[in-house]
Amino acid sequence: MSTEPLLSARGLVKEFPVAGTAGLLRPARRFRAVDDVSFDLHAGQTLALVGESGSGKSTTARLASRLIDVTSGAVRLDGRDITSVTGAELLEVRRQVQVVFQDPFSSLNPRHTVERIVTAPLRYQKRPVPGGTRAFAQGLLERVGLDPDHVGRYPAQFSGGQAQRIGIARALAVGPRVLVCDEAVSALDVSVQAQIINLLRDLQREEGFGCLFIAHDLAVVRQIATTVAVMTAGRVVEAGERDAVFDDPRHEYTRTLLAAVPRIRPEWEQARLRNAAKREAAERGATGRGATEHEAAAGVDRTDADNGPSAGNGPAGEDNPTEVTA
Repeated sequence: MSTEPLLSARGLVKEFPVAGTAGLLRPARRFRAVDDVSFDLHAGQTLALVGESGSGKSTTARLASRLIDVTSGAVRLDGRDITSVTGAELLEVRRQVQVVFQDPFSSLNPRHTVERIVTAPLRYQKRPVPGGTRAFAQGLLERVGLDPDHVGRYPAQFSGGQAQRIGIARALAVGPRVLVCDEAVSALDVSVQAQIINLLRDLQREEGFGCLFIAHDLAVVRQIATTVAVMTAGRVVEAGERDAVFDDPRHEYTRTLLAAVPRIRPEWEQARLRNAAKREAAERGATGRGATEHEAAAGVDRTDADNGPSAGNGPAGEDNPTEVTA
């Protein structure tokens, strides 16, 4: 992985005017949806922006992909400031940064065939279609796991998961360096989500693009992310490597989000509890107090150095009801 970020943001701020608050002599009040957000995305890496609805994660994605303008701050692509580019320069940014949207059906023109849909970015960029539109479209469908003979069909003839594959194929048409997935699997069934995530990982290995993955489902994020940034109220409150954030969260909001995730993989919860117990023990020092809630849940065995084993540290059984094992 390159040490230089492929896509970076520094101090992003986005404000929107609040409707109905403007007066004759006063400007409208402004709502700050994104507040001083910074991140780095490297080639071949997946950075997940996670948070509840209204946290500002999707607005951040739109700022980073230049779908909307920033109020202040900077966005850089390969070290080049793209915050204010227009015209042909913005068109080139569009080629290098492609977006896969949440609802595939609302982002695909129902009157257009798949062939026309997936080759649209090339026409928009005024670029020739290699080998002709039909052959090119068939190749794209094959890459995303769809029948290449279905290029003449319309979006309504596909399932939700298949339609999302078409959206991914369209994004890949111009060979982007950054793929922004804005809640791209949240509207799909769990089994279909897993298939789309596996597809994105396979394509990333083949193409080497960076992926900015927007999601509220932490179980999904754990499957695909390399690094994670947790957002609430327009700000990033915690960021780091995926396993560090999941196993040893430092911010209370992150811990709250993780506590709400169904424990499909109990070992993740045990790892989180063990790290929390170690941190609490380090912060508390050798005080001789009994096991904390985290320590008990994680099965941490604590002994008082001066007084020997504390009650409940012997063999488990009826005489030792306080011991909990992992």
